[in-house]
Amino acid sequence: MFSGQRAWKLVLFGALGGAALGVVARLWMRWISTDPEFTWGGTLGIVIAFTVFTTIQTAIYVLRRKVVTRRLTSVARGVGIFFTLPLFTAAGSIMFPTVALSSIALWQKKMDRKVRIALCVIGSIIPILQIKGFISNFGWTIATLGRVLLFIAIYVIVVILIKPTISPFTSEPRLKRVEGLNISWK
Repeated sequence: MFSGQRAWKLVLFGALGGAALGVVARLWMRWISTDPEFTWGGTLGIVIAFTVFTTIQTAIYVLRRKVVTRRLTSVARGVGIFFTLPLFTAAGSIMFPTVALSSIALWQKKMDRKVRIALCVIGSIIPILQIKGFISNFGWTIATLGRVLLFIAIYVIVVILIKPTISPFTSEPRLKRVEGLNISWK
């Protein structure tokens, strides 16, 4: 269970982490561009979108740990989806299917395994095409490898961070370990 102060610290950490991820994403966008245009409006939009995304995901995580009801989970998931959408505007829109399918495959554990694998395979088509484009634009170099690895890292982080929004409601009681015994509590 989170105390109020610990919860706020976690949400603040999420916001700072999101700002840092937004800066990295913006720098990566500059690095992959063959005709770079770097505007302050675009930069602020990207950094703000990532900051809001991680702040909301962290807040939903804290909220879902404190109160577990089907209604709260549904509302939190809706809010999470809404505040995730700004990541997929402009050039980022091409990655929406990948993040959506990969997130469902990763976090919907009760879904049939074959369906989850199929979602991952379908979701990997766009990144593979993107990576092909990086290689055709920049050739096979160490810098291109860096571009590809950073691309993968950014989107893997987004898929991991979206867990509070994508993971389903669970009515199972949480377990707390006390002196080697499992004691259930809600």
